[in-house]
Amino acid sequence: MVKALMSGIVSMVKVVFVIAFASCTSSDATSQSFKNGIEKKVLRIAKKKELPSVAITIFHDGDFWDFQYTNEDVDIQEIYGIGSTTKLLAAVLVLKLVEEEKLSLKDSVNTYVTGLDHMINIQSVTIGDLLSHTSGLHDFTKHPSWIQRVINDKTPRTFGEKIELVDNQLNPRGVFEYSNTNYLVLEKVVESITGTNFIKVFNDFYADHNLSEIQLGRPDKEIQGFFARELETVANVSGWREYYGYAGEAYTTSMGLYKFSKALFIENSILNQESMNQLKEWISMGSNSIPIGSKGKIMDYGNGSMRLFYDGKEYVGHSGGTLKYQSFLFVNEKEKTSINIVTNCSGRYYNNVFFQEVIPAILEEL
Repeated sequence: MVKALMSGIVSMVKVVFVIAFASCTSSDATSQSFKNGIEKKVLRIAKKKELPSVAITIFHDGDFWDFQYTNEDVDIQEIYGIGSTTKLLAAVLVLKLVEEEKLSLKDSVNTYVTGLDHMINIQSVTIGDLLSHTSGLHDFTKHPSWIQRVINDKTPRTFGEKIELVDNQLNPRGVFEYSNTNYLVLEKVVESITGTNFIKVFNDFYADHNLSEIQLGRPDKEIQGFFARELETVANVSGWREYYGYAGEAYTTSMGLYKFSKALFIENSILNQESMNQLKEWISMGSNSIPIGSKGKIMDYGNGSMRLFYDGKEYVGHSGGTLKYQSFLFVNEKEKTSINIVTNCSGRYYNNVFFQEVIPAILEEL
């Protein structure tokens, strides 16, 4: 998509705005002021920066708020890819298997996965190392040929094809280094334990928890996606297929993320307390930290979750981004605030708008 196609954003906007109340504890005036403040800020940014689509679902101070903005020249999105926020969902599934004593975070990966023997020191890598990105496994999506294969519609799909892109020499174990390969391997761990395809295990698990709107492996041919390094180079990349699996291939809506975040962090209805503690065994992300505006930073990683500090407040969740989508799911457990955002655009330009403008604008209101 070129700049001309996006030029209608400023003058033509589709907005869906739904408000529901749940045990309201603040005054109606304060509640409406809060919602109006976020709506105005998001619309201002979306129009000025020419975003294709963004959907937001928030629960804060007893109020529920749901909002979607779509550029007139873009299809209204019924569902979004959530990228690496999938890792939090996959980690919850793995931790449930730990609860059921079907594996341990200290187990060697070699106990469950074949086809990795050529990797030096792979025998020392544990399940916990995979979850926390401390295994030393190089990221298959950082291989020089990977993005070119995606562009040419030759994206590696199988485990073997992806592993071929991973360096045999591991980085030092125990040091945080974000790598999609860790969650690629976790797929095989889950298949080994359950004897079932990892997509079916994932989808059945969330359906069993009344979260069937979250699905892995859904065909995304009906979903539009846009990529831009600069606004002048916006491209419609809806046809790109990325095949991330547990590393980032789940699809849902901002409402679907809200329901999940509420169940996991607020109602505590998916994992027991020991598993929740394991989810939040923090290690510094170091140079992998993600700045959020001028007041925040995603700076710690657990066993599948991230910790964000913004203006003195602590949030737990995960962010995500692919070549087509971005997402943000974070909960302030102390205040029982849940923030869930999805968009169908990526690339340096849109990434900056998402993490440095849209998200900080919302957090400022909280």
